[in-house]
Formats: sequence, C-alpha cells, structure tokens
Amino acid sequence: MQYGTAPPAASGCIHLSPESCVRPYSDHSSDMAIFCLLCGKRFQTQTALQQHMEVHAGVRSYICSECNRTFPSHTALKRHLRSHTGDHPFECEFCGSCFRDESTLKGHKRIHTGEKPYECNGCGKKFSLKHQLETHYRVHTGEKPFECKLCHQRSRDYSAMIKHLRTHNGASPYQCTICLEYCPSLSAMQKHMKGHKPEDIPSDWRIEKTYLYLCYV
Repeated sequence: MQYGTAPPAASGCIHLSPESCVRPYSDHSSDMAIFCLLCGKRFQTQTALQQHMEVHAGVRSYICSECNRTFPSHTALKRHLRSHTGDHPFECEFCGSCFRDESTLKGHKRIHTGEKPYECNGCGKKFSLKHQLETHYRVHTGEKPFECKLCHQRSRDYSAMIKHLRTHNGASPYQCTICLEYCPSLSAMQKHMKGHKPEDIPSDWRIEKTYLYLCYV
C-alpha cells in the first residue's frame, strides 16, 4: 500500500498551527505532558500531537489506493479498506449483523440494549451515539456548518443538507467536475469517475471537488 499526500485543505476548512494548540501541564501521575487545546486529548510526544492536529485542520494525508478517497488518519484508512475487501469480522450477538470495526458494532448494539450514554448538558436529552449528541448541540448553539454551494443556504447536519439539495431540481450531493453529471453518493461518484479516461482527469482532481456542499467541521 502506498500513501501520498493530499492537496491543501479546501476553502472553508480551519487552518491551525499545532504549536499554537499545545499546552504543557504538570501532572506527576501521567507521562503525557502536552494536550490539544481544541479537544483536550493528551499526547506523549509532540509528533503525536501534530498528527492529531491534522484532523482538526481538515488535512487528509492518507489515500486509498483503490478509490483515491482521502482520510485524516491511518486508522480511518484501515477501516475504510475493509469496504473494498468485504471484511466485516465483528458480529452482533443479538441479530447477527456484521461490522467492519468494534466501535461501530458497539454503537449498533445500543439499538438492542436501549443504552444512551451520551447526555446533553443543556437539556438532558440522551443519545446512543456520540455524533448524535454533537449534532444535537447545534440546536442550542445555532451552528449550521453545512453550506450549499448552489445558493449558500446553511444546515445543521448532513441529512438536512441532502434534503435541501434536492430542492435544486433534484440535485444529488455530488457532481462530476468533468461532465457535470450528478451522483447520489460517494461510491456512485467513484464508480462514475472510472468511466472517464485518465487523460481527461485533471492532475489536481480530488473527490472533494465533486461535493455540492461545504462542511466547516
């Protein structure tokens, strides 16, 4: 597997200096002496922090050799590669559904158990998955990080943005930059791109350019 370096982050992504988000602290019970000011996660080395900061800055340096999709970490890339191999080794003991990784299985099992460990500290509403809570917080903050490229309307979450895009003559969320054909999903866009001759694809092309929306998170 060969990995390349992704192009600079698209306009709208935050640009951060890892050095500006490091704070040393004194804690004799831990060897981890630096942490990220944005999320509080602690690290043992400056290198580990710098790699972590790429996630916040929108840097996606790990490239899938099968479909050229980019990822912010090696772990995310490894998880994605299972979508090509069909490897789903983690099985739900309740219904037999299989998943690519243990964390996804853990979240799925809460459907069966009813567990909702993530609670909003603003209104007390509980959620099964962390990302559901993060999306819910936007109800209180008013944040709308998704922006339509066609009319600049903002939405709180991806599903609301997809619903909005359909108001533009049924536009799907992805549009080929070469022939302008619309696609309903990333996988459909990747399949579509294989129909174009390599010489017709610009050298600086990347899958993110087909998005009809911007995301500021």
